[in-house]
Amino acid sequence: MRIPKRLVAASALLAIAGTSVATSSSICSNEPDEFIPDGCATYGSLEELNKQIRPLVQDITRGTDYFSYYRLDLYGRTCPFWSDDEGMCANIACAVNTIDNQEDIPEIWRAEELGKLAGPRAKHPKDHKKPTESPLGGQLGEDTEESCVVEEDECDERDYCVPEDETGSNGDYVSLIDNPERFTGYAGAGAGMVWKSIYRENCFSKDKQNSRPPPSQAKQGFENIMHDKLTHQAGKDLEGQLSLLEHTEVDDQCLEKRVFYRIISGMHASISVHLCWDYLNQTTGEWGPNLDCFIERFKGHPERIQNIYFNYAILLRAVAKLKNYLPQYTFCSGDHLQNRLTKAKMMKLASTIPSEPSIFDESKMFKEEAAVLKEEFRNRFRNVSRVMDCVGCDKCRLWGKVQTQGYGTALKILFEFDENADITENPPLRRTELVALINTLDRVSHALSVLPKFQELWEKRNRTEKSEGSESNVEKSLSEIFWEEWNLVWSTLWFVFRSWYELPRILWLMGLQEVINTWNKIVGREPGEPLYQWRSDIKSEL
Repeated sequence: MRIPKRLVAASALLAIAGTSVATSSSICSNEPDEFIPDGCATYGSLEELNKQIRPLVQDITRGTDYFSYYRLDLYGRTCPFWSDDEGMCANIACAVNTIDNQEDIPEIWRAEELGKLAGPRAKHPKDHKKPTESPLGGQLGEDTEESCVVEEDECDERDYCVPEDETGSNGDYVSLIDNPERFTGYAGAGAGMVWKSIYRENCFSKDKQNSRPPPSQAKQGFENIMHDKLTHQAGKDLEGQLSLLEHTEVDDQCLEKRVFYRIISGMHASISVHLCWDYLNQTTGEWGPNLDCFIERFKGHPERIQNIYFNYAILLRAVAKLKNYLPQYTFCSGDHLQNRLTKAKMMKLASTIPSEPSIFDESKMFKEEAAVLKEEFRNRFRNVSRVMDCVGCDKCRLWGKVQTQGYGTALKILFEFDENADITENPPLRRTELVALINTLDRVSHALSVLPKFQELWEKRNRTEKSEGSESNVEKSLSEIFWEEWNLVWSTLWFVFRSWYELPRILWLMGLQEVINTWNKIVGREPGEPLYQWRSDIKSEL
């Protein structure tokens, strides 16, 4: 698979690896018409589309209560795979500020409303005279009393993630704005175990009807050895281990399995971009981009950047597929005007994403043996969502669960929704699912928007280093180089002359020492201290 030069910060990564690459003013200027792998859109088209999508998504995630608050069981669930005591983060940056006072959230989301058997209902004033005009333009239809979609901790067979229970007592509301995704210092063996468990879900079983020949016994033995080795060396050479897991049989996989791998890799890469972009400088105490962090995580792995673009295409296609679903969906926030505004913003976002040409064609997947492979695909992604309960950092667990739910919702829409069917014919979208989907789109959109800025930081560093090197060479050429050479020649000549001057004395002392040693042996004495110190003299001259 050929890696395009136009991938973000490719000049930085290849230069660090020892390859000289000409920098450019734009990340996409080299190959703007190249298609992303397994997708239907080019890198250039996605970047141009992101310029339109980015402000719309920011307005939704930051300007509406519906999409800025998320409810999840952050502390009640235990890790189903290993002890929770392993790899816990004690750093203050790992803490999450939860909303403990029910008065701080809309009444319709409070426990007494969510716990009702019939579920909460969004009550809007009815006006049968004329349809309501949207502040953003267009008509939203007549106001009616609508039922809200109640969150239930029951996994529908069409779900790709374990859902969050919004009706129980264990969940907490958090503000996603007040708990931004950023570097927390969470690393080491605990974080390594999480990512290794996630990447192992990419290892699909090989059925008997697979057209490819089975791997040799030697290869199978090597894979088993590597699996055991990675299991027992959780904290050693983490980056190299994850790299091995990332590339497990990817080239030999069918489209469905490649898509699964790209989603996991793209999610990992997107999270890494966010952590490096919002990094705490412990010297100044300020948050900002860390170029060294970015280079460390992406050095020699431009395919990780590829998969960020791929995930962006997946999420855009899922949102675009909701164009006919959103007009009938109820946005329950307790304020009918806010509900209408939220719906209008969402419909504008979905309408901005072009339908033709398609960004990603999900119809090409699950054609042969669809039932078995699709079920395995779904179950493995559910396992990924379960692994997120093993994250030892609260803030990392929050954003890991949000983004895993977001990708799971996108897969649910892509493979279980009929975009031309009525809302009742499609699976219901829980509030947490839709909130996670849009916030995940916001995260990936943000990652794409800051990638060029990392390249600018790299180019700025190169210019600074070249400038400092040029100034240093100019100064030496005028004065320092001459005197350095003169001092070197003079020191060499002085050492030679001094050696000639000391030679007779050294020879005399050596001869006298031999005479004394011989006499001592004759009379039976122990050898005495040497009379000459010429060795230390020579060493001092050197």
